[in-house]
Amino acid sequence: MQQTTEPKPIRSCSPCLRVALLLLVTACDSQMPSARLQNDIRLPVPNTAQAAPSAERLTRVERGEVVRLSPLSLIGIAFSLQPDIKSSFQRFKQEEARYDFFYVSRDSLTPRLRTSNRFAESRTVDSVVRDREHVVEFAVEKRFFDTTELDVGVGLRTGAIDQANGYHPFISASLRYPLWVSRERLERTSEEIFRRNELNDAQLDYIQGVRGLLQSTLFKFYNVVELRRRLENTRRWRDDLEQLRGMLDSIAGRDLTTDRRRIDAEQARLNARIRELDGRFEIDIERLKAVCGLPFHTRIELVDEPFNPFEGMTHEELLRISIETDPEIATLRNEQRNAEVQLDLARRGRWDVTLLLDGTSSLEGAGEDEGISDWSAAFGLDISVVDARVTDSLSRQAEANIARFVQAIISRENNIFVDTLEPIIRIETLSASRAELIENLPRFQTDYQTGLDEYKGGTLNIDDLLKRRENLGSTGIGKGIAI
Repeated sequence: MQQTTEPKPIRSCSPCLRVALLLLVTACDSQMPSARLQNDIRLPVPNTAQAAPSAERLTRVERGEVVRLSPLSLIGIAFSLQPDIKSSFQRFKQEEARYDFFYVSRDSLTPRLRTSNRFAESRTVDSVVRDREHVVEFAVEKRFFDTTELDVGVGLRTGAIDQANGYHPFISASLRYPLWVSRERLERTSEEIFRRNELNDAQLDYIQGVRGLLQSTLFKFYNVVELRRRLENTRRWRDDLEQLRGMLDSIAGRDLTTDRRRIDAEQARLNARIRELDGRFEIDIERLKAVCGLPFHTRIELVDEPFNPFEGMTHEELLRISIETDPEIATLRNEQRNAEVQLDLARRGRWDVTLLLDGTSSLEGAGEDEGISDWSAAFGLDISVVDARVTDSLSRQAEANIARFVQAIISRENNIFVDTLEPIIRIETLSASRAELIENLPRFQTDYQTGLDEYKGGTLNIDDLLKRRENLGSTGIGKGIAI
């Protein structure tokens, strides 16, 4: 008999076990909630794989290949190596992890093993009845973010009354499902929208930080290039004065003692200026390496080449592309859509109606309970009215957020209009001005060469000659032109 009756609980329980395992597999979504957010934002992701910093990176020893820094290559180098960009990205990932924790902690799957043991005894004058029950159950509890709750379990119950043993495999299930937008679901969704907006804000801060750091890096590059040009022009100015002092030896019949002192004073001033510019240039080079994320010992070559990313584009085309690809506008539109969802939920969340289902089935037993089975099922509704102040306050909050995000989008579009117009106009005006200055520069050079002849002939004094060389130097240095 045992060979025919004992396997029955196992055969009866196996379909239940398959149901529980199927629920376990389908409910475990390995993709994090933040990865499912569709925000249409082209998020730049830096290379975060980097070894721990060592003390050698601060050693002032030049080694390795020369890194060529041009306006175009500078952007890629800074984005790949800049530690502040990587730190900002990690702050965004931290906020992303916080959002995931908030979501999954309310959308969790919990497998568990439950056991219970019960012993009882009842006495009368004539008899003593002892009762015991042992239950082992494997259950899966699933909590959904919309406040739905599902609990499914399979197990085995054994019992004995006065040594009469019985065995029952069983399955159990309970479901709590909101039919309408319940207050709990409304509050949870509102909080989720708030958390999602926080994540969007963190993403926006990261994108704006990247934009600002790259812009600052380009400014530092052009400042260093301009400083190098001023240093080179000042050295040429000093060399011209050295040649002028040598020319004095070829002039006879004139007392040039005062002129020599005047030239020596001017040379001393230029030497002090060169030392100052040279020190500033060395410091600014190291600052440029730092903002690029390059080690201090890296040898670099500054490549001052034309850089016009807007060439061949009209302002209308640039404005359209900028608005379509601007991450700030994309983030604000996502937040606007979130607020619209919150408003819709608040307006529909007047009633709180929840469906309650519960069922248990003990399959055919064994031992003394062979051939015995039972089941039970229950269902009901939980209906309540949500306080109007709750939904009204959420509605007003959502309406204010929608209006705020709409105005923020308009403000951002206005800024993009100006930001796309300014570089086009500046490039056009600077290109025209630079062409005119380059065309005009030979006049200052000719004026100085003529002054040299006039001074040598005695018709021009030393102060006027030095003034002409100063005008030549100021024209090149002040306008960023190598002379």
